[in-house]
Amino acid sequence: MRHETKKISRIVDELATLFLKKDTNEVDFKIKREPHQTIIEIIDYRTHFDEVYINQLRETLNIQRQWEIEEYYWQLTGETDYDEELTLVGAMIDEATVEKKDGNLYMKLIRHNK
Repeated sequence: MRHETKKISRIVDELATLFLKKDTNEVDFKIKREPHQTIIEIIDYRTHFDEVYINQLRETLNIQRQWEIEEYYWQLTGETDYDEELTLVGAMIDEATVEKKDGNLYMKLIRHNK
């Protein structure tokens, strides 16, 4: 797939921007590239997000991946408003888990290779 590294970087950039805009004090990102997929794991320590927002985030990121128009989507991130940017991220991944445990927010995004 063309531009795979840039797409993964854009996904991470959009999520880093989300956390920094929400006054996150400590966040870890881990990117693991495997032969058939890429896994992005995020931990937002002492998260400021409430359960309502976390549910909205989970729903937004778990929309169906848009393979056929993905080549255009990755170029659009960063150029629209906040909700649409997360929708674009959701359209570029296959699945997302978002959960809060012990005051920390844990996210795992999986993007399968074509």
